[in-house]
Amino acid sequence: MTKLDIALALATEGFAVFPLAAGAKAPPLVPNWPARATTDPATIQQLWLAVPDANIGIHCRGLVVIDVDVAKGGQQSLGILNALNPLPLTYRVRTPTGGSHMYYRLPAGHPGVSNSVGKLGAGLDTRSTNGYVVGPGSDVPAGRYYVDRQGYIAEAPDWLLRLLGEARAKESTKPVADAPDDTFARAADWLARHEGAIEGTGGDAHTYATACKLRDLGVSEPQCVELLTGEWNSRCAPPWDPADLRIKAHNAFRYAQEVGGGKLAVSAVDFPVAPAASPVALPDKPAKRRLMRADELASSKATGAGYLVKGMLERGTYAEIYGAPGEGKTFVALDLSYHVAAGREWFGHKVHAGPVLYLAYEGTGGMRKRVQALLKHYKGTDVPLYVDAADYNLRELAGRQALGRTIAEMPEKPVLIVIDTFARALMGGDENSAQDVGAFNTAVGALIEGTGACVLIIHHTGKDKSKGARGSSALVAAIDTEIEIDDHQITATKQRDIEMGEPHGFTLAPVGLSIDIDGDIVTSCVVQPLAGDVPEKRERISGHARRGFEALCQLAPDNKPVYVDGWKDACGEFLGTRDLRKRFYDIKQALVDKGYVMVDNKGMVTRRLE
Repeated sequence: MTKLDIALALATEGFAVFPLAAGAKAPPLVPNWPARATTDPATIQQLWLAVPDANIGIHCRGLVVIDVDVAKGGQQSLGILNALNPLPLTYRVRTPTGGSHMYYRLPAGHPGVSNSVGKLGAGLDTRSTNGYVVGPGSDVPAGRYYVDRQGYIAEAPDWLLRLLGEARAKESTKPVADAPDDTFARAADWLARHEGAIEGTGGDAHTYATACKLRDLGVSEPQCVELLTGEWNSRCAPPWDPADLRIKAHNAFRYAQEVGGGKLAVSAVDFPVAPAASPVALPDKPAKRRLMRADELASSKATGAGYLVKGMLERGTYAEIYGAPGEGKTFVALDLSYHVAAGREWFGHKVHAGPVLYLAYEGTGGMRKRVQALLKHYKGTDVPLYVDAADYNLRELAGRQALGRTIAEMPEKPVLIVIDTFARALMGGDENSAQDVGAFNTAVGALIEGTGACVLIIHHTGKDKSKGARGSSALVAAIDTEIEIDDHQITATKQRDIEMGEPHGFTLAPVGLSIDIDGDIVTSCVVQPLAGDVPEKRERISGHARRGFEALCQLAPDNKPVYVDGWKDACGEFLGTRDLRKRFYDIKQALVDKGYVMVDNKGMVTRRLE
């Protein structure tokens, strides 16, 4: 079973779960985890989609969990405790070091007990309302947590509760004012998509968490009660008494530790879009699941979003183009964007035409020449391709709303949104942080839901290109389609729902744009498909050969022929003067032998683009 499968199974038993760092007991991977811990399958799937190997945290709300640490004498202390006041048999989890977690239920209405270390005896710690434990199925360097005694969770005896004492909750004394209409509407929209509470499956905790979430969305306590007692309550089984819901709302506001509205959920509401119909029909509410026989499923009509670039990109998906610096990623992404906007086939693939929004996070300085070359090459300027010098921080509500306003200015919703580059779009976030990348992924998911577009990010490889795109594995897990740009080849390396096609070869052909004040031709490049079979990839280069090739690229970015001696002088900047002629000869010969450069009989050198 995957960690997601285990988390879902625990949720069906009524445990409120949330992700922890993979292979560790901490930290939680979601901010404000007490409010985010959930039994909702859809939310759990979204949380673990970002980090599939995340361990499982169990919020001890409504529970008392005794942690028996054998290394600190916990087993002996437990024996003494049982001799004085026997503990009832209950659900128990074995820890990797030979200890155990013993789970007990709090009586209805009990506020919980204090978390403690050694209060019951040496090696006996407790976790309750304000704490969490690592759930079964989690792995740490010492081993795995697993269920040692399955089944019924016994109620905590009175003597244990008296001994531990009630938790001292941090009360919120500052009332939350009524939210404005747009904030209230946002909270109502979230609640309309949120599942009702079901008795016997953690419904009590689910309702309390729902009230906490509404507070986080910025509504006041009376508004929270209004929302809870409305349509949402009719979806609960059985519906709550309104008086009980008022108590839930009051407790959520009384014990909250965050500022109201400070933890806004990410949803499609964040991205206001143009009124034109979305290319993907999105339901107002998630469809109810229905068990289907295999033959029934096989004969059912496909309802997928459909293609954007047939056999390459699907509409309503999350995609990535990645490659090392200098491989032509932006040229390829712009070429793809133009073909989608113009409704032209791309490398022989049929295209679903529509507006394209290109978010140039690295600025539009160099982008201007590239777009000019693109339009000149294809002899078409009347295409709905929009380029924006982007500065939207999608991990923050203000940034999402700003992008939404930009999209709303477009005549139609875009069918493709390109983010160039992922590293810049993180806006100071850490691409190795599962939390930062997970927040970005969540925002992209909401953007896709709000527009129906394919969102395509441009990303870099690390130092070792064979390991693929750099950064947190949370990105790889979320991506539906990966396209690698390497050695003038376009190769799909991951396709979630469609068969991977053959690679496509290309060259970067120079296009003259104008003449500058010195009389020199200003050029840029466009993507030129290679005819026939794609050649085998050239042998990778590294070290001085790689630096020598990069020096040639800088010396002649448009690949105009240069004298070998001029190239040698450029290499002298990193080779030094000692044995320069011989060391440069070794670089040149290696690049010639591996098919990276050509030298003609006049001593002129150019890069081999095929």
